[in-house]
Amino acid sequence: MQFGVTYYPDQHPRDSWDEEFSKIKKTGFEIVRFLEMAWDFIEPAEGKWSFDDLDHAINLCEKHKLKVVLGVPVAQAPQWLVKKHPEILHAANDGTIHPEYGPRPNACRDNPIFKQYAETLTKVLAQKYAKHPALFMWQIDNEPGYPPLDLTDNKDYCHCLHTKQAFIEWAKSRYGSIEKLNDAWGTKFWTGTFSAFDEISTPKGGMWDAGNPHIYLDWFRFKSENISKWLINLKKIIREHDKEHKVGTNSFTSIPNRIVDHSIISHKMDWFGWDIYPKGTENTEESLSQIASYWRSICQASGSEFIVSELQGGSTVRWGCGEAVSGKDISSWVNLLAKQGAKIILFHNWRPPLFGSETGGFGILKPDGSTTERHQAIIKIIQEYGSRLRQSGLRVTEDAPSSVCIYYSKDSEIQTFQEEGFSRPCSPKWFSGRGNLGLFFGLNSIAGAYRLASNKNRNLSFVFDLNSLNCKFLLLTNPYLLSTNDFENIQSFIEGGGKVISESRLGVKDENGHLHMNPLFEKLLNVESISTEIINNSMKLKNIKALAYGFRDIVKLKDSKSKVLLKFSDELPAIIERNIGKGKIVYAAFSMFSSMLESNNLLERMKNALRIL
Repeated sequence: MQFGVTYYPDQHPRDSWDEEFSKIKKTGFEIVRFLEMAWDFIEPAEGKWSFDDLDHAINLCEKHKLKVVLGVPVAQAPQWLVKKHPEILHAANDGTIHPEYGPRPNACRDNPIFKQYAETLTKVLAQKYAKHPALFMWQIDNEPGYPPLDLTDNKDYCHCLHTKQAFIEWAKSRYGSIEKLNDAWGTKFWTGTFSAFDEISTPKGGMWDAGNPHIYLDWFRFKSENISKWLINLKKIIREHDKEHKVGTNSFTSIPNRIVDHSIISHKMDWFGWDIYPKGTENTEESLSQIASYWRSICQASGSEFIVSELQGGSTVRWGCGEAVSGKDISSWVNLLAKQGAKIILFHNWRPPLFGSETGGFGILKPDGSTTERHQAIIKIIQEYGSRLRQSGLRVTEDAPSSVCIYYSKDSEIQTFQEEGFSRPCSPKWFSGRGNLGLFFGLNSIAGAYRLASNKNRNLSFVFDLNSLNCKFLLLTNPYLLSTNDFENIQSFIEGGGKVISESRLGVKDENGHLHMNPLFEKLLNVESISTEIINNSMKLKNIKALAYGFRDIVKLKDSKSKVLLKFSDELPAIIERNIGKGKIVYAAFSMFSSMLESNNLLERMKNALRIL
């Protein structure tokens, strides 16, 4: 385990840097991270490179034996570039241009002008600092999954002509012919058929405006793959000049429409960093552990190193819960992250900014640079960490096969959100309580599955595809979209001795979001699907004093091999168990995992009823 901290020399007087780096080292930090948001620090005007200050900062790090995570600051275009080429700014779905002094990121990665400038910047930095003895790792971009307009509808990505063309080229590559695209997008519905690829545009309607759900699904896939392509290209440029140091990027978790698919953007990254502010996002110990397990699993799947690139060092500003952070909080977070296998923890940040959008936020120290209780706690944590790890036997999760895996489908999450949308200010008779079934359903589902499976301290991981399952127990969260191949993999897993717990809607739709003519769970359980409904408010589960929420599959058993473990209060099957080959499946005909989060559900009773974990 290594510890480090963010410190931005460009935001502080040059004559203070030596003392600050000295304090950072004396705290016990080995690593310092900077530059990822400071393009104009090294190129204050076009082509006028100014490296004196950056050279001085990195040389001071070498002097104090600090290793540098050096950012490639393409996340925010400098003002001179915006003024010369305003066309690089993002265009929202309604044509609104990104505010001139607005949020980040401010430039479209599909714009060829911006791409050229970003590639030049990357090349210049790699050429100059690849062999510097203080260099530790490269960070390309900063939170590249961050939505440029940071809104809650479809303004969250660029809709300029360059992105439109990139989307068209992506669709061409995926489908090959306009006929196959029309089939996948179901364009015969409501006269939406395309006769040529150049008729395609980016989807500009709101996520819940009866827009084509298949196009929206591919739009989210495109966004993830497009960002991955951007990152891989920048890494390739660095590799032309530096084949030694690791290259990676960072991101965070959030509601589905804001965040792209981590399993895709982490692809080919040497490290993938998690930015986490537990007080700001009001994480409980359980939720923090669950997301850490998720992030570790993302890194395992992509072959990247799991690091915490930003761990909250002080109170948040501008967003989230602004409660004070204590040394006790930090100690608890570090212990939890160590158990989950984080290799590096970088705090954010050393000193709170004195200006800008994050004025006064996140700092370990006070604004004047004096120590805090948090700072003293971190000193103690770093000093004692090694001995505490050895003496207490603190278990660090390794990359060994997990006995329990939770399947998380981004496609199912996006499709569910597109259908159910946000909570809306209208009569419950109209939207039927669908807010939690749209915006938060996927997140609640994996959180509930984690609560169910992690209780006995098993080695637990998440999986993001079903092609090679190496576990004993598989939990299928929100298994709404399943290809025939995915279904066959699940079936083979069970027949070979695996045990599966699934919630409702297993394989109701295929990978394109089309309905299977018969839900795939029919074949697995040998049942007849009568219908799938949304439970209005809640429904009682018979005999265990618990409530069911979410989506309900109304089913009828066809044989006696499927055993009903629980019934709804209306006597219909709620939980079904069936042995298949050497294994078994326990199928909940309701949204069981998200129901686990409700206070009036009895978790232990449910676990006893499942009889499998």
